[in-house]
Amino acid sequence: MASAVPDVTPESSANSAVGSSSSTSKADDNVSATSSAKSVVDFQWSDETESLESFDNDEKLPCVAKLEESGAGDGKLLPGIKLYADQPLLMFRSVQKRQARARTIYHDKGGAYLEVGQTILIPDNYTGWFELVPPDFCRASCFRSIAEVANAMPRKFFTRSNLKAIRIEQGENGEQKYLERKVKAGSSLRTDSVFTAKWKTSMKKGTFKKKQTEFVTQEIKYLKCIDRDELEILIPLNHRGKFNAIYEKGHLNKHSVYSMKDILSDLKLPIKVRLLFGKAPVVPCIFTGMLCVREVQTNDVILASTVLNRRNVLMEIPTNARNCGVRQATREEDFSTLKSFEDAQRLCQKYAMMFVTLMTLSPELDTTQKTIQHVASVSDRQTDPSLQALDLLTDIRLSDDGEPPDIFMGESDTDSVNSDRQVQALPSGTVVELSLFPGSQSATNA
Repeated sequence: MASAVPDVTPESSANSAVGSSSSTSKADDNVSATSSAKSVVDFQWSDETESLESFDNDEKLPCVAKLEESGAGDGKLLPGIKLYADQPLLMFRSVQKRQARARTIYHDKGGAYLEVGQTILIPDNYTGWFELVPPDFCRASCFRSIAEVANAMPRKFFTRSNLKAIRIEQGENGEQKYLERKVKAGSSLRTDSVFTAKWKTSMKKGTFKKKQTEFVTQEIKYLKCIDRDELEILIPLNHRGKFNAIYEKGHLNKHSVYSMKDILSDLKLPIKVRLLFGKAPVVPCIFTGMLCVREVQTNDVILASTVLNRRNVLMEIPTNARNCGVRQATREEDFSTLKSFEDAQRLCQKYAMMFVTLMTLSPELDTTQKTIQHVASVSDRQTDPSLQALDLLTDIRLSDDGEPPDIFMGESDTDSVNSDRQVQALPSGTVVELSLFPGSQSATNA
């Protein structure tokens, strides 16, 4: 798909057909894959056409209905809605979404950074993490060791590396037990303070039968953190990897990562960001992880599922969609006993509220947007191999194993992810002293 990107002139362009034609063909396949046991013509529909805005959670939802073009004039249904028009849909729930409108930035082989493709909608409750793209489009900075995190002491930090930590547990007789605890890359930890532990170890010396035991005291410094299970863990300061402070309003840090809610609430748009960790779009499109976020909007949408497909899919229908009318199914017996309808119900109940937090394509399917070139401050920088266009075909379906996985986008972080192999979390021996390192507590935690 990347090869479809045309050459353009800086900050100006003609209309471009860059986008994903496969999204239309895939949706058409879904629409046409109806069950042989039941067809659209077997349904009876209400005589009156209603507006999308009239469907609310208290009175009308959930229900089975179909969308159709309505209204006078030259108005047409949005392409993303027309794909699912004139077929039964389970309209499940109405929700309000605050979301960013963004487009992908693609790094051309010639060195240019091009804003291409269709509009991508990113809700403010999207669960991924973003870094700000520097003027030269290189990677943003990060902490390279737990010692650097401890020096900055952000209230929370994000780990792009696997970690080995120590968990302190009280035994039945009041003694402390020290257990190893693994922290996966992609986790967030709350910082507390720095502790110094003195480990007492023993070794045998001598040759042949002459042996004697020698005791050695080893001092190691740890960052005390609170993990997602509210457990206290200690991470050695010499643990190397990649870590970022989690942005907190009023506490600026050049190593920060941001949620989409932070970006839309506290930063000035338009702004260029790069997805570090999160779920990729659930529709096929040009997507590199680097985005230009241009504006924010708030809309009401109806979460819905197809009903007659062999593999039902979820969708969002904006209630302010132009020229869109709704006709409800009038006979429950037309669909209530269908296996595909039961599947649609289970699909909505299990995944609909997760689906509303994902990146999606705008229903405009605006493939003819102009391509804009962004000029980097360092013009001779080589193409970053981590910025590759991805053809992501990951529709949410009931037959899938589960929701899309969170992934690290673009960055080859093997050494960092495997950094838990670099440190022995539990030295052989016992702790004879565990004390707070002076002046180590974070000001935000004090």
